[in-house]
Order: sequence, then structure tokens, then C-alpha cells
Amino acid sequence: MNFENIKLAYGIANTSSTNGYIGAILITDYKGFPLEFRYTDPIIPTKIQQMLYGKGLEKYVKLDVITDSLLRILSNRVSVLLVQDEDLLNYKTDNIVIIRVSSTKAPPMASSGELSEVKKSEYLLQIAQSNHPIRLQFSPNFECVGERFESIIKSLIEAGEFMDIDEPLGRVYKTLELICNQEV
Repeated sequence: MNFENIKLAYGIANTSSTNGYIGAILITDYKGFPLEFRYTDPIIPTKIQQMLYGKGLEKYVKLDVITDSLLRILSNRVSVLLVQDEDLLNYKTDNIVIIRVSSTKAPPMASSGELSEVKKSEYLLQIAQSNHPIRLQFSPNFECVGERFESIIKSLIEAGEFMDIDEPLGRVYKTLELICNQEV
């Protein structure tokens, strides 16, 4: 694989008790260096919207307003979006595979690149031998077999030689905090 072709997208759709909803997508190269960063202005639903959408408001804003609008304005084309919020796995798209990624305290697996199925659409992947494996949860409509699945796993393993795969999500959260607190 040509490392220069690996682009990983990291997406956040977050709520703040005072600032409403805000989201961002960071695209990195295989070393974790930023290639593109897009974010939304804070979205504060009106009382009427809160009443009309009820309990579905949060998912609507995260999926249909934030995630959809951010993916549409990216200038870099991506095929994988890594997220922490399980709600984002429900975003409907055929072009982008959405994966919830998280750290684990599971013991290291025998070798780098080892993949272990936890349950349907959920895996542990050993990126580097000295670290704990990461948990990958794929969107429910994604088939975790075949060339596309294998290509994603290979890209994550190869990028993992240079970077901590889930670390950029923390950078996106911290950047959104700066934006919300008007520190930029």
C-alpha cells in the first residue's frame, strides 16, 4: 500500500449544556498530520424545534445537520470516518464507512495486525505489539467481509505504524472546546 494515499477522517458531533450542538471533521494523513479541518458553528435548537423533535432532536442534529453538512463540504475525499459517538454509526451513506473506534484495556494480542471478532460488526485490532488493541465497531449496514473490509483494516494497521489511531479524536474535541469557549 502507498502510505501517501491513506487519509483518515475523524468526526465529532458534540453537545454542550451552554453552547448547543457543534461538530467537526479532521482529515489526517498516515502520520496523523492534519490535511483538512471543518467545523460547524454552534447549533442551538429553538424551543419549538425541541418540542417538535422531542427525544429525536439530538440524533437529528448530530446525523442530519452536523455530519451530513460536514461531509458535503470536505475538499479531501475520504472513505473511512472514525468516530467515538455510537449515534454516528447510523448515518446513512454508501460511500463512507463509519467506524466507532475506542481504546481498550484488553491484553495485547500475539502480533501486530491481529484481528479478533467480538460480535457482529465489532472487532479488536492489534495495531502495535506494545499497546492494547483498539475496538472497532462498524455501522450496522456494513458487511465486515471482503476486499473493502480488508482494505480498511490494512490501512489502519499501516497508519498505526506511525500514529496512535484514536488519538486525533481527542485533538478534535479539544479544538471544539477552544471554539466553544471562543479561545481562538
